[in-house]
Amino acid sequence: MRSEGSSAASERETLLVRPWTGADDPGLLRILEAQARADPGWPPGYAREGDLVAWLGAPASIGRWVALLAGRVVGHVGIAPVPDGTMNMLWRAALPPETGALAEICRLVVDRHLRRSGISAALTRKAVRAAIEGGFMPVADALADRDASLAMMLAAGWRTVGSTRAALAGRELLALIPPQKLIDAALTRQR
Repeated sequence: MRSEGSSAASERETLLVRPWTGADDPGLLRILEAQARADPGWPPGYAREGDLVAWLGAPASIGRWVALLAGRVVGHVGIAPVPDGTMNMLWRAALPPETGALAEICRLVVDRHLRRSGISAALTRKAVRAAIEGGFMPVADALADRDASLAMMLAAGWRTVGSTRAALAGRELLALIPPQKLIDAALTRQR
């Protein structure tokens, strides 16, 4: 997280995760466009054909947050209700039978120059906490070829419980459930 003229420690102190507002969209667009130029596989082709900022927020109807570093937008995460389908079935089969509503952590995006600096983890923690506080069981998915995202989730104790082919992306999509302590916290909150 080092930039010219500042130390990593001082930048960590200024990392803020807060609810998204429309004023964050220009910063998010900057991140999305830079990532799209650098990585032909992300976002998926169908997202590139439209408004990238609208695509980013489309599913996140339960909540959205941004990460700010020294006042600049550097990341985004959302949580969304889980629709019926293969992923829902994979998550339900792996979670306790008494699990209620599911909320998917979605659209996790971090400025590519600041990856591996803890921003994704901070955003994910915020989304998980918000899901549990809202009475939802947090779940996530990751494209199998997105090594950094998947490694971050697995390192935090998330488990892969199955996979399917992502219809729009045309690639393998892995279903992830949280560590047991988060499952227990969500079940306690749902009761």
